[in-house]
Amino acid sequence: MFPLDRKKILITAGSTRGYLDVVRYITNTSTGKLGTEIALEAMRNGAIVTFLYGKDSLFPVIKNHTVIRSSQLKLIEIETNNDLIKILQKRLRDKRYDAIVHAMAIADYVPAKPKSNKTPSGKKELIVKLVRTPKVISVIGDIWPGALLVGFKLEVNKTKEELIKIARGFLKRSKADLIIANDCKNISRSRHTAYMVSDDSDKPGTLKSKKEIAKGIILYLEKGLNK
Repeated sequence: MFPLDRKKILITAGSTRGYLDVVRYITNTSTGKLGTEIALEAMRNGAIVTFLYGKDSLFPVIKNHTVIRSSQLKLIEIETNNDLIKILQKRLRDKRYDAIVHAMAIADYVPAKPKSNKTPSGKKELIVKLVRTPKVISVIGDIWPGALLVGFKLEVNKTKEELIKIARGFLKRSKADLIIANDCKNISRSRHTAYMVSDDSDKPGTLKSKKEIAKGIILYLEKGLNK
């Protein structure tokens, strides 16, 4: 039997879009690669995964993984923040999840009034009003209060101490069980340094690649779900 046998895990990954008009949108650089690594590691350990991913983001391909069954993976593509929230609140609300890993990079601000046509390209200046979006991790926590919740905090040019302090504040506000804290300066194609911040330990664990992060998260879930 695998450590996460029959455990149901919801994973979000990739990025969302905030449309300016019918062809232009604001997004971010998240690719979904880390979320995909987490999903594959979860399924290798027996979990049943629902994977929500942003349009054009990466998602798990399981045909080359002999220990993973097709019945372990359900894929749902979303495009905007509203798409994601609707899926969570309506389509998945009645589902039971043992754990949720919210790795998707949500657009914090989106255009207030997307245009229903294409904005002319001849304008010398385009002023766009942006509005703040709801915190999806709070929506998730409200729907599944009993599930183990893993969130992520990304910062720019912070020291390790500053990053961990920010992550602890976010851990408290979001009511998550674990926060993966990382800084843009420590992320590249070949490396990804992050820190595991939880109330379980005063000393955050250090992880140095996407594979290590995935393994660290899944090990944390295994311990939490098999107490």
